[in-house]
Amino acid sequence: RSIPSRSEYLNYVGNFRVGTYAGNDKFSRNLPKGQRLSYNEFMNQPTSKAVSQTPNAVSPVTKKAIRGFTLIEILIVLALIGIVAALSIDGLGDLFSGGQEDAAQNWVNGAGKQYVELYFLKARTYPKSLNDLMSPPKAGVDPVVKKSSALLDPWGNQYQYKYPGTKNAGDFDLWTVTPDGTKTIGNWDG
Repeated sequence: RSIPSRSEYLNYVGNFRVGTYAGNDKFSRNLPKGQRLSYNEFMNQPTSKAVSQTPNAVSPVTKKAIRGFTLIEILIVLALIGIVAALSIDGLGDLFSGGQEDAAQNWVNGAGKQYVELYFLKARTYPKSLNDLMSPPKAGVDPVVKKSSALLDPWGNQYQYKYPGTKNAGDFDLWTVTPDGTKTIGNWDG
């Protein structure tokens, strides 16, 4: 058996020639004499099923799968995604506004209340306004709040404070109002 030249082999394999080859084929020199192997058209690997001797013709289905998506098809999909996103954004507004109200409620009952109580522990008096939380209550004592942004509600407005409170008798009131002015969120019941 002779070993095929590189150009013979590339011509033979490069054309995706398919078929059943005999063991004495010079391209199958490692096969025992008389044994037959089949090669499929996609991987050029031995298979157990015989492949027809017809020339390699690519079906129209295979051609379409190979060519990929057209620009028009991609643009249609992007337009559909945009429409679905635009329709869903309207519903998301209510979801986020509810989260902002919850954050404001948590601040007036949690962090805000703790800021005022910590100021009271350090100064032995309640602050006159929330701005007092950013200045030291006594000489040599750090301020309770270092950044003014810690005193802003989720809508960017400063929380309101009053001592003595009108809603909490004998204590202080902390509150904020939603941007539309329909709801007051405070540290009191009801």
